[in-house]
Amino acid sequence: MAPVSRRDMQSDAIEIARVLLVVGLVCLHYFSFPNETTPPTDGFDPLHHPLATFVNSFVQFFFFSSVPLLSTISGWLFFTAPTPATTFRRMRGKVRSLLLPLISWNALYVAIAFLWFTVQPDSPILKEIGGVDLQQPHASNLVNAVFGVTRLPIGVQFWFIHDLFLSTMVSPVLLLALRRAPVIVGLGLAAVWLSGWDLVIFFRTDVLLFFYLGGLLRRYGVDRPTVGWTTTKIILVCYLAMIGLRTAAPLVADPAPWLEVATKLMRFVGVIVCWGLCLRFAKARFGPRLARYGGFAFFLHAIHYPLIVVVKLLLWDAIPAETDGWMIAQYFATICTTTLLAVLAGWGLFRVAPGVYAFLAGGRVFYQSAPRASKPPLPTEGLPIS
Repeated sequence: MAPVSRRDMQSDAIEIARVLLVVGLVCLHYFSFPNETTPPTDGFDPLHHPLATFVNSFVQFFFFSSVPLLSTISGWLFFTAPTPATTFRRMRGKVRSLLLPLISWNALYVAIAFLWFTVQPDSPILKEIGGVDLQQPHASNLVNAVFGVTRLPIGVQFWFIHDLFLSTMVSPVLLLALRRAPVIVGLGLAAVWLSGWDLVIFFRTDVLLFFYLGGLLRRYGVDRPTVGWTTTKIILVCYLAMIGLRTAAPLVADPAPWLEVATKLMRFVGVIVCWGLCLRFAKARFGPRLARYGGFAFFLHAIHYPLIVVVKLLLWDAIPAETDGWMIAQYFATICTTTLLAVLAGWGLFRVAPGVYAFLAGGRVFYQSAPRASKPPLPTEGLPIS
């Protein structure tokens, strides 16, 4: 295999980040075990199934850095050659690559939910999904289920696409900030994020903050963000220790504002770690092959929920006992099965109807068949999952 150039390695690392971090989002959307009421975001449950809940919570906290890193890369790519003309042109492109898929997928999920409701109105799967009142649907409920105006859409994962789209729509203001007061605005957005204020139009402001930080890297000339492997390993050990302590926090601390702030700040460490790992994977033998499937990441992001709810409940009924061992096995089986079904669905749709796949994936392809060396080394129009 020919050596990978530094620029090609950066491009491959971006594509690898798309795939692996969206798989991480699949893990996040497993949520709680069916027999647990404590959400994994609170930490493990020391009284009920401590081992299984520790694993679930630990994985949750690790992949909390997925959205921040994807958002950072998005901003870093978006603000390449940041002129007003290119900014407005990219804003128009996000309607096709972000907004239309968001509407299409959520409308499809609403239609499927109503069909399912007519066949099995008491289905536990429908109760688990939520997102729309199927018995007395009001116009406002349907609008929210599809667009996510004032609450999460039926496809809860699309909160990220919603906030990423809005971040690109306010990019002229961000571009002005990057030119006039880059650090001050960055600190202000960080304070807003830590306070939990959603600025009315966002679900969470971490997408906006890290999108801006990606632009800030461009502002200060970081055209090839790198993290050395030795540095990555050291920070990875620290990050895993932080996650372990946070997961075990219910043993010594009740949920408190300072704990939430500390959990948010961990994301900065996770961003560095995950990016360093993606750079390392890009150097590996399998790296270029995996990078070819970067275009599949958006489809996986779009289809995995509520699919994972169906898989989780079906596999839960199949385990012989609600023990920690079987719960952990069911957890990973759910993640793997959901991802595999998404791969099969994406591959089949791409082969049978590539135009439909491209529309649902915002103009992306399932995989790049041409050698990556013949492609532009650093994409400036695409976004990590957008």
